[in-house]
Order: sequence, then structure tokens, then C-alpha cells
Amino acid sequence: MTEFNDAFVDVSSFQRPAKWQARASNLIVWLTVLIILTGGWFLKDWMMTQYRLMALGENAPAIPYPVKWIPQQAPDLGLQVFDPDSQSAFPARQEVLVRPLLEGDIAIAWPEQRQQLPEYHELGRTLVTLPDGRKALVLSYTYAPAGDASSQVTVRAEDVAFMINDGRADQLVVMTLAADANEWDAVWPTFSRILEKMGVPVLE
Repeated sequence: MTEFNDAFVDVSSFQRPAKWQARASNLIVWLTVLIILTGGWFLKDWMMTQYRLMALGENAPAIPYPVKWIPQQAPDLGLQVFDPDSQSAFPARQEVLVRPLLEGDIAIAWPEQRQQLPEYHELGRTLVTLPDGRKALVLSYTYAPAGDASSQVTVRAEDVAFMINDGRADQLVVMTLAADANEWDAVWPTFSRILEKMGVPVLE
């Protein structure tokens, strides 16, 4: 009776792969796995660094905001998006307010508005020049958000306030980046990229 191996496989011609061949094969497998993992990491990083633009009108700066952040309607805001990865009762967010221009110097008038926030504490303010030449106020501060005192957190925020003209009148634009103070360092890379894309000097 013919042996199975003799009928279908030339056993005598089989040669065990050399050690260098086995090592090369293993290396190829590991390199493939590494390429797949690296590609996934770059894809995740690419998604995290993608931005949409909120247009403010002709001859006005556009405001970038993260694609992966979740938008929410707010009647008094032109834009409000939240970080879906935030673990805080006060999720990290970006907001844009467009309102009639305040009377007086923006560097004084806008901080006076913010002083109405509960437990407001100013960390610093400075005037910067945007890429199109217009002046902007950068205001850093902390405050306590309204809500249940048992879940109270300290919010750290940074405003970029500047003036535009919508073709009818001058308007004040305030772009706010805010997060639980305990999450500020974790979300700061995203905030700093937003500022850099706007051409705002990063002060931190």
C-alpha cells in the first residue's frame, strides 16, 4: 500500500529552513505588526489633530475647532463643542461668543464682564497681534461653574477676544477654551494647537 506522504509529497526533497531563514521570516512578521500598529497610532493622531473652521465673515479670522469634539446647541453662543474623552463633570470645551462691541477698551471692558463669574480669579492678561494685524486680548482665569455644590469643580479658562465688522457694525468675538483645572494639562496640547492655528502666541 502506498504511503500517503509518498503519494502526495516528495518527502525526500523536504529541507528544514535554515536558522537565518526562520529568523528572517519572524522578522518580517514582527515588522508587519509594527507597521500596522504604527499606522493605527498615526491615524489616531491624525484624527485628533484635524480641525473644522468656523467662519466669522469676510476679512475676519476663521476659528478652528477639533473635528472629533461633540457640538451642542447653545442659543447665546455661535459655537460650543465638547471633548468626548473628558472624564470631568465639567467636560473640556471650546466656545465662541459673538456679541455687540463693549464700550471702552476691550482689555478693560471684557475682564470686567468675566469678573461676574462665581469665584473668578484672573491669572493674567495680555494684548497680542493676530496674523491679519488686528489686536486681541488673551485673558486667563479660573472660576467655579454654576451647578450642584457637591460636584463643584474649579474651571480654568483662556479667552481670546477681538473685534470684527460683520458689514453692518463692529462686533466682539470671544473664543473661550475651558476645562476642569485637573484636566487642563491633559487637554492643553489640543488648546495650544487651536491657538497656533489662529496665529495667537501661545503664552504657556
